[in-house]
Amino acid sequence: MTRQDFLWPPPVLPGEVVAVAAPASHVRRPPWEAGMNILRDWGFRVRCGPEVFLPRAYGVATDRLMARRFEEIWLDPEVKAVLAVRGGYGSLKLLPHLNLAALMAAPKRLVGFSDLTNLLWDLHRRLKLVTFHGPNLAQLPDLTPAARENFYSWLTAPGPQAITYQNLTVLHPGAAAGPLAGGNLTSLCHLVGTPYAPQMRGYLLFLEDHNEALYRLDRMLHHLILARVLDGVKGVVLGGFIRCGSLDGLLEVLTTALAPLNVPVLMGLPVGHQADNHTLPLGAWAALDTAAASLTLSA
Repeated sequence: MTRQDFLWPPPVLPGEVVAVAAPASHVRRPPWEAGMNILRDWGFRVRCGPEVFLPRAYGVATDRLMARRFEEIWLDPEVKAVLAVRGGYGSLKLLPHLNLAALMAAPKRLVGFSDLTNLLWDLHRRLKLVTFHGPNLAQLPDLTPAARENFYSWLTAPGPQAITYQNLTVLHPGAAAGPLAGGNLTSLCHLVGTPYAPQMRGYLLFLEDHNEALYRLDRMLHHLILARVLDGVKGVVLGGFIRCGSLDGLLEVLTTALAPLNVPVLMGLPVGHQADNHTLPLGAWAALDTAAASLTLSA
């Protein structure tokens, strides 16, 4: 893979439209309102339908309806970016019902994380589109100033940006370069065995998770390795693993589980279910260097 393999969607400028969508779980009004106010304060016009507040019925009829609603939002010619209202559950079930040709005809900046990993990876893989692993609307009010500034910068930047994350923790030594891809570990595992399964050959993989016991993290990482999802991965960068056990326990489990890959591994990237949740573009070219304990995204 090269730096030119993926399409960067157009940026969003103040005065243009950001649409808020709910391909996963619905949201309560207080965090929705606080997030909407931030977008408006930045000068964006914001579009949002009533479905973001409604619990979902189970069943394929609902899945098709939500896929159509996502497409309607995406294909609105005024919309320049689509921001997930929150994660939770459900975006996996939209994948069989999406009209990819229609989505590709109108590339947009899709931003979200956690359960949105399903959509981020699928649109990146099948459309060769740069998608953005970053805060959902409901998380915007809780972000650190640095993470919020980073989110705004990736919404409005015309293309790749040079950013370096330093002082990371080395789990396995080495250096590697390639396009970034990844997201929530649990969500990626749920894609294994489906037509939308991740294949990380040639990528720098980043992972994060939340509220998972150490043994479950160990099991999921071994699942990805045994399913050959991680064959050919260039390196691994670990973000936040919040409420997943002690730091010593995490270091032991993550170091041991990833050792068979024989690739460089760093930990401590400010990404995930935490206030310091920075935005990472899937498809951005990056370099991992354990001698400098850093991950650098290239402009």
